[in-house]
Amino acid sequence: MTEIAICIATRQRPQGITRTLRSLAELVTEREVTIIVADNDGVKREGVAAAEALRAKGYRWPLQLLTVPEPGIPQVRNALVAAALRLPGIRFVAMLDDDEAADPHWLHAMLACQAATRADVVGGAVLREMEGEIAPWAARHPLLQPKSRGASGVVDLIDSTANVLIDAEALRTLGDRPFDEAMALTGGSDKQLFTRMARAGRRFAWAEDARVTELIPASRVTSKWLLMRGYRIGMTDTITAMAHSNALKVATAEAPRIIGGFILGSLGALTLDRAKRVVRLGKLYRAAGKIAALTGNHYEEYRKVHGA
Repeated sequence: MTEIAICIATRQRPQGITRTLRSLAELVTEREVTIIVADNDGVKREGVAAAEALRAKGYRWPLQLLTVPEPGIPQVRNALVAAALRLPGIRFVAMLDDDEAADPHWLHAMLACQAATRADVVGGAVLREMEGEIAPWAARHPLLQPKSRGASGVVDLIDSTANVLIDAEALRTLGDRPFDEAMALTGGSDKQLFTRMARAGRRFAWAEDARVTELIPASRVTSKWLLMRGYRIGMTDTITAMAHSNALKVATAEAPRIIGGFILGSLGALTLDRAKRVVRLGKLYRAAGKIAALTGNHYEEYRKVHGA
């Protein structure tokens, strides 16, 4: 019997998935755990190979290994959820990314928060580890700061599967493919799912001490990547809003923020402080991403894999 399935999607990051799995082998817990890894590369299958290598050395937890050849983050997440919900006795489905390492007390902290709040979805803090030295301007950027809320407790929404624990029965009620596969390479299908759950009355909580550490590759510490991440967030947030409304209502609600983003971004570009300039320009890019979503133009950020 498995009480908790820890699910990890991976693609072309054999070093990353190895780091993640090694961290999970050090968990301080007596709970019954199964780990499910789904590789989104049907050709190289480097993630499966990395997991098999650990299993051959006597890995601590039972491992289920899947291959999902169709490119797409929600496609992989749906395969992971389906496999997890087939496990006898399953109560919770946890998800991590393949560039994260869990603290030894991560799972205990997640379960303690869930028990205290009775939340259907619990999110946790994401610390950042940089690949080598980074420029001072980049170190100040909000997207490279730890994802933290300062305290544990009930919250309105969790917006990511990068560090999350979900009640299995709450997932089961969402059907066979809860993540929107139309968002295959854009990102944002996790926030869309949790927004849908919130609208259905599900409860959310935050576990500040359920920590994982994300390794940030050097290829993401650039002005271009940070600006385009803002563009993508603006786009996918708007796609999520339109999933629960219509384009005209969303456009009307977003118009002040779009106009403000263009004004603040344009004026902010005049500063000589590179850190401030990139942050302020990010508001313009986020506004542009909202317009892209409203006009049906999608940027597929996840066509490119960062890190190893």
